[in-house]
Amino acid sequence: MIASLTRSIILLQLLMLAGLAALMVQLHWLAWTGALLVSAAMLVLVRACIIVNNYFLSNALRQPMRDGRPIPKLTMLARIAQEFWCSMHCWFGLFPLARPFRVTFGNDGLPPVLMLHGYGANSGFWQPFASRLRQERISHAALDLEPVLADIDDYAALIETEAEALLQSTAAAQLILLCHSMGGLAARAWIRRHGAERIAAVITLGTPHAGTTLASYGMGLNARQMQHSAGAPSPWLAQLAASESDAVRALFVSISTQHDNIVAPQSSPQLPGANHIVVDLIGHVALGFDEDINHRVLEILRTARDARQAFRQPSEL
Repeated sequence: MIASLTRSIILLQLLMLAGLAALMVQLHWLAWTGALLVSAAMLVLVRACIIVNNYFLSNALRQPMRDGRPIPKLTMLARIAQEFWCSMHCWFGLFPLARPFRVTFGNDGLPPVLMLHGYGANSGFWQPFASRLRQERISHAALDLEPVLADIDDYAALIETEAEALLQSTAAAQLILLCHSMGGLAARAWIRRHGAERIAAVITLGTPHAGTTLASYGMGLNARQMQHSAGAPSPWLAQLAASESDAVRALFVSISTQHDNIVAPQSSPQLPGANHIVVDLIGHVALGFDEDINHRVLEILRTARDARQAFRQPSEL
């Protein structure tokens, strides 16, 4: 659904660019080449303004570094540019032609990786990281969480179907969940319904475990479920948290950024009882593409696959 929606939005934007360029030519402001370039630049500027506005809405630019130092301004500008590029790459490169995928490397019995995307995204978000998993010969899959604006609990059935198929195709007893943003909440909803016996680890990237104030600007039931208002998570998030044991939380590794431009408060991704990794300056979307974050995730995957005793075993859950 997101793939077809992004294709429609891209087509609409192209039509708008062509119409704006035609108007400039008609008014004798510019020739066609210049008019098209100016129109394209205006589109890029609008999208850049949306990204920058999110940094202000989330108060990300007011957050200090983890060591208490103020934000290095030039470095922050570079990171905002990174976030802008990652967002553009998703919307114009990865999302439009995305389809769910599954890649297996034989029945090795090692935990495969099931990847869950965030709000307004699709399986295309994981294509770059999937290439790293192929190089490592780690079996993996990614699905589309649809309908786009549905109840997060409704995604549990989709996750269950793919989890079972992935485990059967690899002869594995456990899998690893890799989740970005809302995907981490969908994983927790699935665990609440189906248990944690088949899980070796859950890695969440920028998941709003305690909600985010920016969810109030979103559409759909899932956006309402992710809200953080009056200093507290939504009732749905509170009920989800109450359903989890300490043993389940110990399976989680939450990776978050001190300067998240979508999740506010920025402490929200730090799930109590989980293992935490907090970084500076990286944007919300960029958590899925940053080279250092990718390296850390691969290290966690290797640990979970090759030394699973570092995580709680099913008998302890």
